[in-house]
Amino acid sequence: MKKLPIEIIIPVAFLLVAAFVFGFLAPDVRANGIDIHKWMASLDLMPQSVDSAANRSSGEAGGGALPLVDTYSSVMERLKAGYFDKNAADRQKKINERELTYDAIRGMLHALGDPFTRFLDPDEYKKMREENEGNFTGIGAQLDTNKNGEVYIKEPLENTPAFKAGVKSNDVIVAVNGKPIKGKDIEDVVKMIRGKEGTVVRLTLRRPSQNKLLVFAITREIVQFQMVKSRMLDAKNKIGYIRLYQFNEMSDVQFEKALAALERQHMKGLVFDLRGNPGGLLQIAVDIGSRFIESGPVVIIQERGGQKNPMYVEEDKHNHKRYPLVVLVDKSSASASEIVSGAIKDDGVGTLVGTTTFGKGRVQTIMPLRDGSAVAITTAKYLTPKGIDIHKKGIKPDIFVEATDNFDPNDPTTDVQLAKGVQVLKVKLGILPKSVLEKPQPKTAKAEK
Repeated sequence: MKKLPIEIIIPVAFLLVAAFVFGFLAPDVRANGIDIHKWMASLDLMPQSVDSAANRSSGEAGGGALPLVDTYSSVMERLKAGYFDKNAADRQKKINERELTYDAIRGMLHALGDPFTRFLDPDEYKKMREENEGNFTGIGAQLDTNKNGEVYIKEPLENTPAFKAGVKSNDVIVAVNGKPIKGKDIEDVVKMIRGKEGTVVRLTLRRPSQNKLLVFAITREIVQFQMVKSRMLDAKNKIGYIRLYQFNEMSDVQFEKALAALERQHMKGLVFDLRGNPGGLLQIAVDIGSRFIESGPVVIIQERGGQKNPMYVEEDKHNHKRYPLVVLVDKSSASASEIVSGAIKDDGVGTLVGTTTFGKGRVQTIMPLRDGSAVAITTAKYLTPKGIDIHKKGIKPDIFVEATDNFDPNDPTTDVQLAKGVQVLKVKLGILPKSVLEKPQPKTAKAEK
């Protein structure tokens, strides 16, 4: 066979290589136009592209696909090599691999359509652990959103920096450290308020009773979160009151102490307030539920395979008397709050008063990661003792009473839900006739549709 002369081989080889390179760069040429810097970035990544193409071809031949980690790495390397930021002064934005990775994980979990399966960066996971342990660094105020979507102070906790500074219930937060918070999620506002111990945060507040804005400079402290507030609500008729803010590691211990203190005052009936309680630890819900339920399950956990595992009453929690019981609930009573209120309703040991609860009937497992972050993954659902799935439905109270606007939880005269709860207990104790519960609801309360 006759050999081709060298003067022909070299140009042909060059053309083949040029065609090969152009084939890989064609998408970037179409996307980037004549930007020579991006062409060079694409050239830098060509060896990786060739390798990826080879892997993809072999994967298709074998029925597989490009490994997901390799796909992620390819994108990250391309970003690092050639991302162009038109707003940056040097036209080259520094890529924060950690933040991009966190956002990629968040995006992946968001695609599941489950708001409870979520990624927690190190700061968020630390905050969760602090709340579960019962202490955190902040100002000590419980926040909520009103009907206008504004974030407001639901209640400053006693003996905390917020309480001592003069912050009051129903103060609407306008700005934090001079930055307006309008349109921000409540969790973002919490992040803005919290910070290192000893540092100062400035809150700009709008108080309903005043025309001008108020500014408070509050020094952050380590707040020992008192999960329970209790008092003898009606000394004459011996009606006690216990409010539980959250189900964390300290909740059951504090709850028992409050119950014992009221018993020493000869309590005859109890109002158990779970309004605004977002939930917490599953086991603590079982502990506290066991104080009211005689026997049987407090909750039923249904695994992903369909298997049902009841979590039964803990009899060692039966160390107190049983009292006529009213449980106050609202739209913010969620998760563990619904486990306890659902068990009480199913078992018939108490009367639920208020509005329909949040409707969170899913169980999350927390998986810590090596860098201090974590992933909360929905692993099961829970059912009430009667097997009812309350997810996205909530629990309807036995007696529906809607709260009035701007009521003060420390002032029973403005709290129509609490007033109704006391009335129900007086009927149970024989102090009032049953007919009082048959009267029409006051105008401040709307009948549930």
